Amino acid sequence: MPTKRQVADSLKGRLAEIADRGRLFGQALKVRADMAAIRRRLRASYAELGEEVYRRLQAGDMDGDHRLLTMKERIDALRAEILQRESDLRDIVHTGFGHDKDSASGTQTSDPDGPGL
Repeated sequence: MPTKRQVADSLKGRLAEIADRGRLFGQALKVRADMAAIRRRLRASYAELGEEVYRRLQAGDMDGDHRLLTMKERIDALRAEILQRESDLRDIVHTGFGHDKDSASGTQTSDPDGPGL
């Protein structure tokens, strides 16, 4: 039968695991929120690009314009940022869950929702 100290130590260990898992989920949620904000900016940039292209198509002014190139570069940068954030999210989820082992069975625990959190 475990002593009070053993029970207390076991409980402290479990609470530390729960706190670590909470931090992991907090990090993942922040990255997901950042990704959503970047996607909103991306959609706004696409809309702005579309309006500008349409206006220029109507006016017949589609010859290598600097503003169109700037908008394209901004969209490309936002898309690259989304890819980086997705990679960050995968790293957080895989690193956090990859080190979490179930001590009783020795099996690795996993997130039922997968890396998409």
